[in-house]
Parts: sequence; C-alpha cells; structure tokens
Amino acid sequence: GAIHPQIRVPMREISVHPTAGEPPVTVYDPSGPYTDPTVEISIKKGLARLRHEWISARGDVEAYEGRHVRPEDNGFAA
Repeated sequence: GAIHPQIRVPMREISVHPTAGEPPVTVYDPSGPYTDPTVEISIKKGLARLRHEWISARGDVEAYEGRHVRPEDNGFAA
C-alpha cells in the first residue's frame, strides 16, 4: 500500500470458465505464506516478522525480557 509499503496484502486471481468471457476475479487470499511459492518455510525459524519495524516505529510499545514459566503459572500442572 501507499501508507505502509512493507505490509503486503495477499491476493490471488481465480480464472473463470473461458466461455464466460470475463477476466479473472481477484480475491483476498487468507491462506498465509504457506501457499506462496516464493516463501521459504522453516518450522524452526517461524514466520517472518513483517510488522516488527512498523510497530516499533510507532513508539507506543516497549520490549522487555520475559521470565521462565513456573509450575504455579499452569496451576501446578506437571
């Protein structure tokens, strides 16, 4: 988009029957990066952080170091 060019909205074209005489229909594609042949999928790396810089640049978020999960966090489940 014009405001946030780094944010990409996934779209795809669906071809209609040739006898319809209509152009392909462009639709929003919510399937995510898993159907994009240009994306390298790595379960160990996770997905690309597409919004990280955009969100950080707003100046209304703060990073912090997390802590380890303790037994009491999960109702003392083993």
